[in-house]
Amino acid sequence: MIKPILHAIVLALVAAVAPPAGAETLTGLKPAEPQPAPQQLTPGLAVQYTYAIVNHVDELKGRKLESGSPVTHLEWKMGSGAVLTSKTREGVGALLSGFILFEKPGTYGFEVTSNDGVRLEIGGKLVHEDPSVHSDTTSDRIDVKVDRPGWYPINLVYFQKRYTATLVVHWAGPGEVKLVPVPGKALAHRK
Repeated sequence: MIKPILHAIVLALVAAVAPPAGAETLTGLKPAEPQPAPQQLTPGLAVQYTYAIVNHVDELKGRKLESGSPVTHLEWKMGSGAVLTSKTREGVGALLSGFILFEKPGTYGFEVTSNDGVRLEIGGKLVHEDPSVHSDTTSDRIDVKVDRPGWYPINLVYFQKRYTATLVVHWAGPGEVKLVPVPGKALAHRK
C-alpha cells in the first residue's frame, strides 16, 4: 500500500518540475565573442525608455529612446508604482540589454512573468515572447542548453500600458529544480 502511494507522489513531483509534454530544449545560444573582460563591465542591464501607450512590443521599434539607470535585477513586481528604474507608472516601454553569465555548461530553466508585453532573447535566440497587453502571466518553464560557460548577450523588450506592472525572470541552473530570481551578479553591461 505504501509503495503505490510513494510512487504516485514521485510521479506528481516529477510532473511538477518537468518541462511540459512536447517542450523542447532551446539550443544554439551563442556566447559573446569576444568575451568581455571584467574591467569592461558594470553591474546590471543597460536600459532605454520610451513613453507611449502601446499594445504590442513591436510598436516600440523606431521610437525615440532615452537612457535610464541600469536595471540591477529581474524581479520587478511594481504594482501601480514606477516601471523599472523609470519615474513613470504608465505608458512605459523599456529596452534592456547587456549580458547574462552562465557559470557552467548545461541546461538552465527559465520562467518569465510579465504584465504587459515582453520579448526575451539570449545568445541570439528567442527564449520567450508574450508580446501583447495582459495581466500577470507566467510562462511555462523554458529550458535552454548552454554549451560553454561565459557571458551571453541578453535583450529584453518590455512595455507597461496602464494600471499595474510586473517583470520577473527566474532561472534554475543545471541539475537544479527550483526556479529562483536571476542573481544581480549574473547581469552586466558594457561601461
